[in-house]
Amino acid sequence: MHKLFLYLTFLFGFFFESCKEMTQTKLKSLSNSTDTIQTNSSAQNNIIEDSSFQDRTIWQKPYQIIDLLGPLSGKVVADIGAGSGYFSFRFVNQASKVIAIDIDKELIDLMNVEKAYYKKEIQDKFEARLATPSDPSINVNEVDIVFLSNTYMYINNRVKYLSQLKNKFKSGGRIMIVDFKKKLTPIGPSQKLRLAQSEVEQELIDAGYTITLSDDSKLEYQYIIIAELK
Repeated sequence: MHKLFLYLTFLFGFFFESCKEMTQTKLKSLSNSTDTIQTNSSAQNNIIEDSSFQDRTIWQKPYQIIDLLGPLSGKVVADIGAGSGYFSFRFVNQASKVIAIDIDKELIDLMNVEKAYYKKEIQDKFEARLATPSDPSINVNEVDIVFLSNTYMYINNRVKYLSQLKNKFKSGGRIMIVDFKKKLTPIGPSQKLRLAQSEVEQELIDAGYTITLSDDSKLEYQYIIIAELK
């Protein structure tokens, strides 16, 4: 009887240790899998604007960005890649006119729906305009400011695109580019898509612009560049 008790105790101990080892191995495997998911840059492919993750106004600081352009009274602003109008509807409170430009018809329709909720004087200053990837659909001498946020990296033939914009400006026109720093951040596209701040500066220079501001400290995840025609 005593030998049987010892034998059963041995079997229970062996079974317990085996289960413990299997559990630890499984947990380690899950941990490694989670680490891979968290550090995989492909998870950063899309800009995360969901407020449950992190409110965009916290990291993008839209009004601080707009303030860098100075007084907008009497100015016409073209927001290229306007999306749902995140910046455009903020510009319209200060500018004389805002042209919210996008290549997605559904987003144009969405902005027009939102526009209808504003007072008539705001509606009269706001235009959602459909464009193509190679043509922003801005008329000659139409705008004072061209604004691109989270958009510039997606443009093909960027120097050519910038050059084509030059005759769209009124006298003293400026362009502002806000985009993601070329490093891993909790939000934003893959690092492979991102452009270094110096690369954007050089492309503006190559297209015939003069850099008047280049800042990577005001925003945690993004840099800000302002340029004007030479």
